Amino acid sequence: MADRRHIEFFGPDLARGPVLAGSPQTAAVQLATALAQLRAPLSRADDEIRAHADFIRELAGRLFPDWTVSIAMDVDPQAGSAIPTTFRLANGVFNLVECWLADNTGGGLTTAAPDNVTWNIGVVVHEFVAKKHWLILTPDTAIAKATVDFAGSRDWYWAATRFGRVYYSSRLRF
Repeated sequence: MADRRHIEFFGPDLARGPVLAGSPQTAAVQLATALAQLRAPLSRADDEIRAHADFIRELAGRLFPDWTVSIAMDVDPQAGSAIPTTFRLANGVFNLVECWLADNTGGGLTTAAPDNVTWNIGVVVHEFVAKKHWLILTPDTAIAKATVDFAGSRDWYWAATRFGRVYYSSRLRF
């Protein structure tokens, strides 16, 4: 009896999953899921399940910040002919992110350029297409900010990608 071991079960087989997954993203989610089970019991309410899933993604991002892909974009209300947008990446380090203006969610490069786009936070490493498509380096805060100016009537969406996943903003309505 002295050689019996105490084993706690955390859901996924942690010796196999993260070690043999071959994917840091998978390992991050598996480890975060295991850690999240230490939290208070989860109810069956949809909002609480969504909040728990967000908590798991946050833990995964903290465990493996280099593999966190999520990009949040906050589109501010129009002020005059300008609409500012803040890009927030999930980890507080320098990031290289590709950004473009799209005509719709799920769309590629827009067909028409705005009057002007100014990057207020972040360094333009390369502008692929004038006023439409950029490669941006964020500061170590992992935040970039751009302002789109347009005097006419048109809608655009920001698209941003990092590690192959594309995220779209809410509509920029001029």
